[in-house]
Parts: sequence; structure tokens; C-alpha cells
Amino acid sequence: MAFEPRPVTVLVLAWNGLEVTKKCLDSLLRETNHPDFKVMLVDNGSTDGTPDYVRSLEGVELLENGENLGFVGGNNAGIEATTTDVVLLNNDTEMIQGDWLALMQELAYSEDDIGVVGCRLVNDEGRLVHAGTYMPVPSFWGQEYPGDEKDIGQYCDDREVEGVIAACVYIKRELIDKIGGLDTAYFSYYEDTDYCIRARESGYRVFCSRTTVMHLENASTAVNRMDFSGTFRKSRETFMGKWKTAIESRYTSKLTWRSFISGENDFARASEKLLWALDEAGVEANLAFLEGADRAELTDFRVNDMKNRGSDRDRPQVMFGPPARAADADGRKNVGWVATPYETFKQEWAKELNRLDEVWVPSGFQREAALASGVKAKIELVPFGVDPEYFHPGIEGYPLSDRFTFLTFADWGAGSAHETLLRAYTAEFSSKDKVVLVVVTKQSEPGGQAEEEVEAMNLGMDRAPVVFVVDHEVPHYQYGCLYRSADCLVVAERGADNDHRALEALACGLPVVTPSWGSALDLVRDTAVTGYECDLVPSPEGPGWAEPSADSLRAVLRAALANAEDRRAAALTMGEQVRSERSWKAIASKMVARLDVLR
Repeated sequence: MAFEPRPVTVLVLAWNGLEVTKKCLDSLLRETNHPDFKVMLVDNGSTDGTPDYVRSLEGVELLENGENLGFVGGNNAGIEATTTDVVLLNNDTEMIQGDWLALMQELAYSEDDIGVVGCRLVNDEGRLVHAGTYMPVPSFWGQEYPGDEKDIGQYCDDREVEGVIAACVYIKRELIDKIGGLDTAYFSYYEDTDYCIRARESGYRVFCSRTTVMHLENASTAVNRMDFSGTFRKSRETFMGKWKTAIESRYTSKLTWRSFISGENDFARASEKLLWALDEAGVEANLAFLEGADRAELTDFRVNDMKNRGSDRDRPQVMFGPPARAADADGRKNVGWVATPYETFKQEWAKELNRLDEVWVPSGFQREAALASGVKAKIELVPFGVDPEYFHPGIEGYPLSDRFTFLTFADWGAGSAHETLLRAYTAEFSSKDKVVLVVVTKQSEPGGQAEEEVEAMNLGMDRAPVVFVVDHEVPHYQYGCLYRSADCLVVAERGADNDHRALEALACGLPVVTPSWGSALDLVRDTAVTGYECDLVPSPEGPGWAEPSADSLRAVLRAALANAEDRRAAALTMGEQVRSERSWKAIASKMVARLDVLR
């Protein structure tokens, strides 16, 4: 049955700022295609001609408060002046899609218990500043996420969230009738988070819509030279007095997370995602740093707050890092979440792992490697995950050309087999083939290792093109754009623990070529992932690892090109499974179950 639109009143609150108000009302009247809405400008005592301007407009009602009642008082006056559902809308917003209101209303009525709906907010530079809010503990300094990222299509689905800001928020009248308007204990700030909590306490859920609205952020505060800091801190004190105990009680278990948490490395990135997921699952985590950076200011506000919770050795502790660091775990109950790049764990690693209460490994291959190494501690399979908000087929891509694009990431260390990939690729594809290999790599200075090694290969002249992307600092949240710009990811590694790139690519719907060895074996069961053969050879440190077969690699690269359409369809299907079963939320749920057993 088609959705039947309902009447709704859009309340635009203004206190001076006539120029931004004009743009807001103009875009609102011009862009909104909802069939049954009205606009009410609620004026908080403006002295810049705002009331006179509104009186000159058709299609906008004016409600004059005569004085500045604050965000709460002004909006409550508008809420009381109408009987319909309402949208609270800042005057420093602009509508950039015609169906914004229709989508928010349709989401609000998609389930009976949805009471509040916010939306994605971008600034005038196109950066995504809001897709929901959260309240970190112990600071209680409310935050929006993702904060300030380029809008690449992340958070593009309707989602249940902890809270939303009221710069643009849809509220059902039935919820207003049940819990009233905004709490007058606040003047401005925290009132929207308070309202979302009150809604949830009354049995209603809060969602963020896929709708996108432009928000200039705090324009009214700047125009009126408000004391932002003082007002914010007073509201925070009010909020904590009301909700601190209730929010702290949402944690049902505790954990110490010991890992590399700061910096740009795989452990830090995975830790950040997992700590978010664990927090949302009701796990109060504190941090123990492997890199000795416990006093460093972390870039992620939520995780940084965890750093300020202090230490507690009585909690179960997870050491997420190299197996050589297992001895660092010093909790009451200790878990090592580890992987080896080799066919087995080194004996000194196995000895330390056997001192733990439990060992988590990310794949069936890693489990067999641990057993073969003499690990006697209980072994549980806990895979690595992926963030489906940043790795999905809707992420923005930037295709290079009409050539079929192979993508690979190279670090040129001992575990990298990119010299084998380059030889296989240039031997298999000539300049007549419409393909290109894009190698994303780093080197400290011009003429560094990557350039020297490629020159030393003396690759043939009649070869398909290879493009090196060197030292281009791509934020990790934009890696999905790299995958979406390619047609196939090629993993060229000797180590057994390199499957996270394959997971990210698959989540984006990108076919993968990877070794038929190591943790990737759990993925090589679908036509979206092609495994190439490897030989087992000694690593520089002793245990064996995989040496890719150039002939096998050539064959699977050619097959990826020849069967591109079928592989893409298979990758899209497998990507749905990856985003569901291997999301960090799903991995956190598995962890919580194991921690409950340990306790």
C-alpha cells in the first residue's frame, strides 16, 4: 500500500541572522515537494528586520515571541501553536533535495514505535558533519558522528541511532502528546539529546534518515555573539544531573582493551571500530596501550574518552596485537586475539599464548596453525570485521578510464609479493589489452625502494600500463572510494594474515584475486573470490609462508577480465553477506558472548 502523506508543520526558529533565514526559507519553499506542509517562522525577538521580511512572504506564517526564549522556549512556542507533526528546523539550513520532508515522514511512519527522525547534515563544503549523535562516558560531552568527513556516501541508509541533533528533526504529534515539548530546564544545547532519551524511555525509537540537508552550523550563535561555551557547559551540567546515572547503567559488562590504539595502522583502525561496537553493545571498555602512548590525545572522541576511565586489572582483558605481545596481558582473565603470517606460530609465541585463558583467531587456517604449534589454551574463531557504513556499493567511486582496472596495495616489505604480481601482469597483458594495474604504495622519498625495485625488474616494453599512486595520503575512511574506482582487487602477499583488504573490497561489491592460502581460504569459496596457487617457502624468520605462483596468478588475472560481469554480480551478492556477518557490530556481539563465558 502506498504511503499516504500526513500534514506537517515546519517550524523555523530565528533570532536575527536575516540573510541565512532568507536562504533557508527560499530553499524550503522552492525545493520541498511534500503535498501537505506549512511553514511557520518562530521569531525570538529579532531586531534585524526578520519579522517584516517574513510578513512580505506568501506561504510562511509568523509567530513572534517578542524576546529571545532560547532554542527550547522558541521551539516549544511553535510546537504549542500547531496540532500536526512538526519539523524543528534551524534557520541556518538549506534544502538540497526536494523529497527531504517526504522521506523523513515516510520513515517516521514506517514503524509505529518510531517517534523521532533526524537526517544527514552536510556543511557548505560538502562535508558530512552529522549522521547521528552519541553521548561518551565519562565526559558526557555530546558528539555528532562522523564529525567532519567528505561526503562519499557513508551512512546512506535509514538507521536507528542513539540520538540526533535538532537542526532538522521530525517529531510525531503522538510523541509530543505523550511526553511534551523540549525540556525547559535547558536554554540551548543538550535539549535534543535529552528529548531523544525521553522518547526512548517512553517506548519510541530514534532514527536518522538517508535524507541530506545542508547546515551552516552555529550561524545564529555567531551572528548574535552568544556565549557558546558558558551556555553549553551549563546545559551539560543540567544534562548530567538528570541522566548521568541512567547512561552509566547501560553498561552491563566491563573489559580492558590492550592494543595499538593510536596512529595509522591496522590494529588502531580495527580497535577504533570495535571499541565503538562494544560500547554500543553495553561493554564499558578502558584502554591499555601496547605502543606506550597512553597520554596521547586520540583523534576519535569516543575512544579518547575510554582512555580517561582509568585502569582496572580485575576486568577481563583482550590483547589485540602481534602474538609476541601476548605476555603483556595482565588482567584477571586474559584473551589474546592474534594471527600469524606463517604456516605455524613460533614456539616462543605458542608458549606465551598458553598462559592465556583463551586465544581468539580470525580464521580456520589460523586455528589449525595454532593447534599445530602446540597451543593448548582454548581457541575460539573470532573473525576480523568491516564497517558497512564505509564499505558498500553506494560509496562514491572515481574510475580512471574505460580500461578494466586491477587495484593492489603494496608495502614492498619482505611479506609483499608485488614483484611477482608485476611480472605476472606484464607478461600476461600487452599494450593491446584494455587493462590497467593501479598500485597504491608509499615511499619515504623520491627514488625510494618501490621505484628502485620496479626499475630493476626490466619489465618488457610492450606491456599493459601500470599506474603507481605513491605517497598519496588517502584517509582510511575513503578507502571504499578506491575499491569503487576499480574492477578487481589483487592481494599479492606472502603472509597468512592478510584478508582485511579482501573483506573491504567484497563489502564494496568488488571481485577479489587472492592467494589460496592463509586466512583468505575462508573467502575462497565463491566465484567473487579467485584464489591463485602458492608454494610454501621459508620466511626470513624461519616458519614457512606462501610464494605466489606466477603462472597461476597470470591465469586468474586473465579469468577476472574474461568473466568480469559474472564476477561483479557474484561480488555484489557476497558483499551483502560480508556486510551482515562480518560487520564490526556482529564481531562485537560474538566477543560479548565469549566474555560472558569467561566471567
